Amino acid sequence: MSVITGNRLENGSADVGAFDRKDSARTYLVRVVVLTGATPMGNAYDLTAGKTRFHVRYRYVRRLRDLTDPQGAYEETCFYPAHTEMPKAEQIATALLQLRNNPALFDRWAAQSGAFKADGQAFRPRALIHFR
Repeated sequence: MSVITGNRLENGSADVGAFDRKDSARTYLVRVVVLTGATPMGNAYDLTAGKTRFHVRYRYVRRLRDLTDPQGAYEETCFYPAHTEMPKAEQIATALLQLRNNPALFDRWAAQSGAFKADGQAFRPRALIHFR
């Protein structure tokens, strides 16, 4: 019995080569959602980590203050992956995994000025190389 129905891995891994990058990212996201216990909510996912609930969508994370009132007060921040070519589904999966393992990352992301990676590290501007 497969955990993820309707995908090409249902009957084994013989068809893995037929995946394109977006299909692979979507499958990865579904597996991360199952692993973390997140709940799909339209184009976003609700994740409870300890006593904190997060609403994760593409490049944005919302932390709900009152777990009993989903429409109540919240804080929101954004996140960007280190690899800009990463598919959207993979970016969301990365944020879900990071927050599940370390909910305090939200505070680091929110405190950052400028762009930052999903692991909480700030982007460092590349040195300009001038050719003569």
